[in-house]
Amino acid sequence: MKLTFLFILSAFPLIAQITLPNALKVDTHYAKIQCYSNEALNTLSNHFENVSKDKLVIIHYGGSHIQAEYPTTVARRNFTEKFGDGGRGLIFNYGAANTYSSINYTSTHKGKWKYSKSFQSRNKQLPIGVCGMVVESIDSNGSLHFKFKKKIEKQKFKIHVFFENDSISNDMNLLIDSVLISKESHQLTYFPYGASFNYDQPITTIDLKIQKKSSGTRFRFYGISIEKEENSGVVYHSTGVGAAPFKSVLILDKLEDQAKILQPDIVLLDFGTNDILYTNKIDAKLESQVEKAIQKFRAINPNMLIVLTSTQDLFYKGNPITAGIEFRDLMDSIARKNNCLFWNWYDISGGLNTIRDWIQEGYAQKDHIHLTKKGYEVKGQLLYESFVNTLDQFKKNQSITELTVKGKLYPITTPINKTEVPTSEEFQPENK
Repeated sequence: MKLTFLFILSAFPLIAQITLPNALKVDTHYAKIQCYSNEALNTLSNHFENVSKDKLVIIHYGGSHIQAEYPTTVARRNFTEKFGDGGRGLIFNYGAANTYSSINYTSTHKGKWKYSKSFQSRNKQLPIGVCGMVVESIDSNGSLHFKFKKKIEKQKFKIHVFFENDSISNDMNLLIDSVLISKESHQLTYFPYGASFNYDQPITTIDLKIQKKSSGTRFRFYGISIEKEENSGVVYHSTGVGAAPFKSVLILDKLEDQAKILQPDIVLLDFGTNDILYTNKIDAKLESQVEKAIQKFRAINPNMLIVLTSTQDLFYKGNPITAGIEFRDLMDSIARKNNCLFWNWYDISGGLNTIRDWIQEGYAQKDHIHLTKKGYEVKGQLLYESFVNTLDQFKKNQSITELTVKGKLYPITTPINKTEVPTSEEFQPENK
């Protein structure tokens, strides 16, 4: 049996329809971005009300599924179709970092590259940037190659290339669909953290080739952001790192400098699985780590909206991860305390002991941790609808001081199923 959810929203006209099996126990009652002050609700509403004349920039941090861009591809498409397309957003060369690429493009490399990722401990020799990873090469013949699976249609673009532009850095030659980007033809301009240029043709491939300088000893790459010149629409950056816990955002050493270029308005901190999976408990340091992350982003922009999220139901080695309930409550509490926003994915997706139902229906993988492609697409759709539902509810009553939904209560005394299930700490993207 299937269950169809139909949302008809008056303030932001939209009819969004998704059909899901009843067995998933999805509860759209919780499909809201919860806010704890009228100020936060006003700020959120104003961003979307003014998007036609003031670009809205969203950065979504998280683990493996955000790196692969399964849910964020759906969310991005919905946001840009409804509120205007501000540009593709960030891309990174995952091939040079020896990991899987986004489902939207391939990323390969030539030459020898070393790398550092945010789930690892801080590496002072390889500081990490806004994408959560960095790659570096001393090979003067090194190169990075990107190919989009679907051509980015012609627009007037403003493109930023983030690399270490210091006295010992080599330079680069950048080509888009074999067209060399130059100061004369594309207004290529260097800044302390990289270079920017204008481009007004379709984009299918991007090639970055290291150009040796007399004083250069290495080339260090942090990512590329593709935006439209026009100050309108939504830019949705998806910056996940597989295996990343919450504390990973605290070692993004170049974040503050690079965020000055991106100017984010909303940041989603979508972590938790790698914080609770292996211990089934909340680390004593976690609350402090989350609040330090909030402070880090607010130092960039005090008015930035920060969205904390909860995990989905998880099993590990045959045992239910009941700490998901406590993690949900902790994120809710921290969001309330720090005037952040909160997205309760745990209760939306069904809550305790429902991951097995998602597996049975083909929406989660048999490791009881990761979703399938269509499962992550459901997550992306419901994230988007949660934003729109909150915007619509506030539009109807702009005097409300908060918008919250009390979390479900679960019988955590349910007997534990000791049957071993396959587990995998390494995310395996689907190429469907």
